[in-house]
Amino acid sequence: MALERITPPWDNIQVLQKTLSNKSLLDGGKVLLKQNFLPFVSFNWEVIHKNYEENKGFEDYAIKSPLKLWEHKHHFSKLDPRTTRLTDKINFSHWINLKSLNNYTLSKLKKSFDYRYKILSYDLSVSEKAFSQDIVLITGATGNIGTHLVPHLNSLGYKIILLKYDKEASNEYGFDDSPLETHDIVKIKWNPYSKNTIKFPSDIANKIKFAINLSGENILGFWTAAKKKNIVDSRLISTNSILNIIKENRIDLNCCVHSSAIGVYGSNPGKELDEYHTKGAGFLADTTHKWEMEQNKFAEYSKRNINLRIGIVLSLNGGILSAAKIPFKLGIGGYVSPGLNYLSWIGIEDLVRIIGLSLANTSLDGPVNAVAPIPCTNVDFFSKLSEKLKSNITLKIPSYIPRFISKEITDEILISDQFVRPTKLIANKYSFFTPNLNEALDNAFGF
Repeated sequence: MALERITPPWDNIQVLQKTLSNKSLLDGGKVLLKQNFLPFVSFNWEVIHKNYEENKGFEDYAIKSPLKLWEHKHHFSKLDPRTTRLTDKINFSHWINLKSLNNYTLSKLKKSFDYRYKILSYDLSVSEKAFSQDIVLITGATGNIGTHLVPHLNSLGYKIILLKYDKEASNEYGFDDSPLETHDIVKIKWNPYSKNTIKFPSDIANKIKFAINLSGENILGFWTAAKKKNIVDSRLISTNSILNIIKENRIDLNCCVHSSAIGVYGSNPGKELDEYHTKGAGFLADTTHKWEMEQNKFAEYSKRNINLRIGIVLSLNGGILSAAKIPFKLGIGGYVSPGLNYLSWIGIEDLVRIIGLSLANTSLDGPVNAVAPIPCTNVDFFSKLSEKLKSNITLKIPSYIPRFISKEITDEILISDQFVRPTKLIANKYSFFTPNLNEALDNAFGF
């Protein structure tokens, strides 16, 4: 999943299909890509890999693309036993030869490849600390966080088993051979509501050293009684199902990372909150607290058990930026006034790095706040977003309007005041990729 890992989020590229040639992708294999340019405009790319030479390089040629010509040559030069130079040579042409269009494309390519090198450099710097070839069991991997996380963990050398939610799955499988012998990533259908527990062969179970639990229904939407029950049940039942898998397969974990939320602190105007702060009030606080109590049962089966209290995730694939980008790009954005409440956020790249760090860093345990070191107020967040997207109108919506629809959602999400500090991450000298809002928005949108 190297391409998925190094592709910048603003390029809006999705890998649709990979076709191997003689069991190889790099030597004759093809990749089908979809690139979104506008909300309703997209183009497909079909690229073939050729001329692969082990430890030397390979080449990409576009069979189908919006360009007239696309050639990309990857060359590797060994400088010393620990250093390799990676050189990218690109040849392209448009159907219309305009200097301004060519210069625009060159500037976009430079920005994208600068990003690639930053990601590659980081992953190489931490890969030696990863427990290469150990297996990571992951749930919720098809969501916003998981789709970014899996390529990162794969680049660090982990083998991965994805438990993909399927309400029709029986959880009964026959493992005639070990699929992880030939594949780095294996998907297994999983029904947490089934009375059956997935059983792994002992040779696989013995290699599962990490578990990452990202399951749970999205909290967005109208909080009807049924919706609230699903929010709670989806977290507790899925967590208990994973625990049963660990117990019944006698898996001895080095670390288990559970997605939790800073919602556990509730709204606390005027207070700085860290991992040692007590539970707050409200539906989200109560739900997250129950969730963490269920998560803490893993401590008996794992050397470390982390409740990752995640802030507002900044990603174009979901959450606040996904919802806000179209109205703000159309020139009409807004926020719930007065907007003085604090938002504690985290960039998606930092979040996946923090999860990867959690697996390897034995100093991290218990509750860990996954938030950037510099929170911002609601008005600052949307003003900066409006500035970046050149929105002409920023509406100030009185809080009584959304409260009329749902007081609970308004108070606990829209105007919740949470100034959260990543105390444990700072103590462990974690270096943030996007420590401030300006950099985080630039990284999301490619400014």
